[in-house]
Parts: sequence; structure tokens; C-alpha cells
Amino acid sequence: MCYDLGTVTVPGLDIRRVSPELHDEVLHYFDLVAYADNPAWSDCYCMERLDPDFQQRSKAENRAARSELLRSAKANGLIARRLGRVVGWCHAAPKSELVNVDGHRDASLGAIVCFVVAPDARRQGIATALLNAAMEHLRRRGMRAVEAYPYTGEVTPGRWAYVNYRGPLAMYLEAGFEVVERTPDTCVVRIPLGESQGRD
Repeated sequence: MCYDLGTVTVPGLDIRRVSPELHDEVLHYFDLVAYADNPAWSDCYCMERLDPDFQQRSKAENRAARSELLRSAKANGLIARRLGRVVGWCHAAPKSELVNVDGHRDASLGAIVCFVVAPDARRQGIATALLNAAMEHLRRRGMRAVEAYPYTGEVTPGRWAYVNYRGPLAMYLEAGFEVVERTPDTCVVRIPLGESQGRD
């Protein structure tokens, strides 16, 4: 499924929901591109929100789990492709499917929990395009609202990735989200979604 990017125009960008036929591309992105400048996170494979025992899992175990999700068509997420290569990832899912996210589990509530943009593709509007596509994706899946959890604490050297992987607060506010809860270092933002004309 290719998503319309709405009001955000990023030349040559194609955003798709992950699917079995994209298995090799997605794993290649996680293997070699996504964490090229942040190798400390290279064992994640965006499994942090899906497994209560994530901290005890190895890189190989996380890679195998992501591979299985992709092949089974059970994976949630969107990729951004440009010039034949993946340049961005967004993990967007019904909140009820994300075990490591705090808060209530309303069946009609979606959650956006991760962005990873390739180092050479940052500051080009890709995360914003992924956010817009994620909102449409969740709307098509029957979600009536979507939450996200941006970091709002102090930005210190070496914390850039941690500050940005959930998406910056300014991006969500620009998209119309409102802050509904605050903690010392994070906040919860939420936006209602309108009715969809179709489902994925």
C-alpha cells in the first residue's frame, strides 16, 4: 500500500506499510543503515515495545523476531523509500499491540513510538512525511485517535538519538497533536482521527 503524503511534499519519496515482500529491504535497513552512526542501538530492530523481556534479548534474537514478524505479515510499521533504497522507518500500531507502552489500552487508540531516518537523509522532511502517513495508516486500521510520547527533557551531548527517536515534540504540535500529559522528561501527545473511507 502506497500512502498519499498529503500536504507534505518530499520529492521522490514513497511511503509503504511493511509487508512480507519488503522483508529483505527492511532487514538490510536495520542491519546496515538505520544505526550507522549509533551502533549502540543496533541490536534493537524496533522490538523494544513488543517484548516484555526486551532488555534480556540479544541482537540475533531481536533480528529473528523482526524477520518472523515481517514474513508473517504481522509487522506494524512504515518505511520511506527514495531512489530505490529505504531511508526511513516509523513504528505505528494499535496501542493494544505494544506491550511496553504505559497507559490505557483502548482498542481504538493508535500509538507512534519510533522514527529512524538514515543519517544522510535527515532534516529533509522524511520524519514529518512518515508521521502523516502513520496517521493515515492508523485511521485506515480503524483507530479513532493516536498518541505519541516525545522526549522533553534536557538535551545534552550524546543524547541526540534518544531525544529524537520518538519524534520531536515540535513535529507533533505542527501536525495538530495536543499535549495531554506530562512527566519530568516526556509527554503524551494525542490527536483525534477522522473516519476513514477504507481499511488496509
